[in-house]
Amino acid sequence: MFLKVQIPHSTAQMFSTLALNVKTALLPFDRGAVFAQKDESAPASRQIFTRNTERELAQLKSQVVTLTQLLDVFEKSILVQSDRLEQAIEQLADSAQKSEELLLNILPEAIAKQLKQNPAAIAEQFNEVTIMFADLVGFTPLSARLKPIELVNLLNQIFCTFDALAQQLGLEKIKTIGDAYMVAAGLPLPRADHAEAIADMALAMQAAIERLRTEGGVNVQIRIGINTGIVIAGVIGTKKFIYDLWGDAVNIASRMESSGQAGSIQVTEATYERLKDKYVFQKRGAIKVKGKGEMVTYWLVGSFASTRVGA
Repeated sequence: MFLKVQIPHSTAQMFSTLALNVKTALLPFDRGAVFAQKDESAPASRQIFTRNTERELAQLKSQVVTLTQLLDVFEKSILVQSDRLEQAIEQLADSAQKSEELLLNILPEAIAKQLKQNPAAIAEQFNEVTIMFADLVGFTPLSARLKPIELVNLLNQIFCTFDALAQQLGLEKIKTIGDAYMVAAGLPLPRADHAEAIADMALAMQAAIERLRTEGGVNVQIRIGINTGIVIAGVIGTKKFIYDLWGDAVNIASRMESSGQAGSIQVTEATYERLKDKYVFQKRGAIKVKGKGEMVTYWLVGSFASTRVGA
């Protein structure tokens, strides 16, 4: 990015006046040198040259005073313009930083960098991703009893807690829709423990909502669905960017949430196979899933590890 700096008209005039006065101040010396070269032997000519020189030296003194004054004004003008330029650069840097922060709030950091380097459409397939959908059960009737500001504050408190957990685990929050929350692991940067990271997130979210129920007296529960598979990720929009996921694996994760039970975490067999040696499950069995027929699913109930995220 380049800054186009224009010299004000008044400053340009000072440059012109300064050059003219310098030329005028040196004029008697130029004329005297030429005159002396032409007729060095004539005493009368030298006397005339001396008188003329004395007069022109007085004029030169006046010109020097004027030059000094002009230089003083010019110096002050340069300082003012320099201050204005520094302020403009600071404002530009501040605006760039705010734009960067805003972009990183909307898009993953890796995607934001890619978008700045190449504004063309961004789309990529990821073969190993675990997706989670979570919904707050009981929030809709609760919202009917709360004042608007109370409702927004409660939802903000819950989602800020979820955001902190996602950041702690290095997960990618995709979006929120109403009182629903979507998060994924394994993109935009692949990771081998994507299923474990989402499982830890789900258990931590469940524990956070339980604390809210017992300590805060808020009558809400959370219903979570998880699936693992292939997804397409990309950025859509021109003025309002959205980083979103598409694919059968995403749809199935959504079905795991909607067909689950309040206070429970339902996972597909694909996710279960990746986690069965590290986490505690209860087999739910075969259930009918819209658009997929019968699927065998499991309840995630805990982890063999002693350390709990967000505890």
